[in-house]
Amino acid sequence: MENQLDTSAFGSPTMLEVDDEASNLRHMEKNALPVSTGRPTVLVVDDEPSNLILLDRILGRDYIIQKAGNGSEAIELAFANPPDLILVDVMMPIMDGFEVCRRVRENALTMHVPVIFITGKNEIKDEELGFAVGASDFIHKPISAPIVVARVRLQLKIKFMHNYLRGELARLQGNAGDVKQRATLSGLGVETAPNSSHLSV
Repeated sequence: MENQLDTSAFGSPTMLEVDDEASNLRHMEKNALPVSTGRPTVLVVDDEPSNLILLDRILGRDYIIQKAGNGSEAIELAFANPPDLILVDVMMPIMDGFEVCRRVRENALTMHVPVIFITGKNEIKDEELGFAVGASDFIHKPISAPIVVARVRLQLKIKFMHNYLRGELARLQGNAGDVKQRATLSGLGVETAPNSSHLSV
């Protein structure tokens, strides 16, 4: 991929904004399912080493950065240790970003990981294809650091909230199952102690 990162725009949010956002992310992570610990992990995928370095500079302060130089390496890393977000170049040899995203969505371990495409393509059909294979967002070139930071932050917020909601849904479904089981046993003349699996006749 041609290096089209705008290094002159490497501004960053204020310390107060960063601290507030980090606190919010930690809170959502704490309540997410499964529970994450430490900083969120971002997998950056690009066949240009210089772009990997630049994206590491932009995001490395707030996130754990994994780097992959091609699509196959990205898939291997993602499946072995699922990241919290994937930032991937669209145009890469052998396996492009679309195929990376497609495979991520097909695997149960990574199907909920947000994928942001970095692309120089501006045609509507390319974005349609990206969203069709499961893209969460696009960042168009030339890019600036504040845009990358803001969009990564937003997608992580959405992911952690979805994790939290899935956890709450699983908990509610579990509670509903317990209530149904107690009602069934009660109809058979069997009593159960509240919040217990102990049976009494």
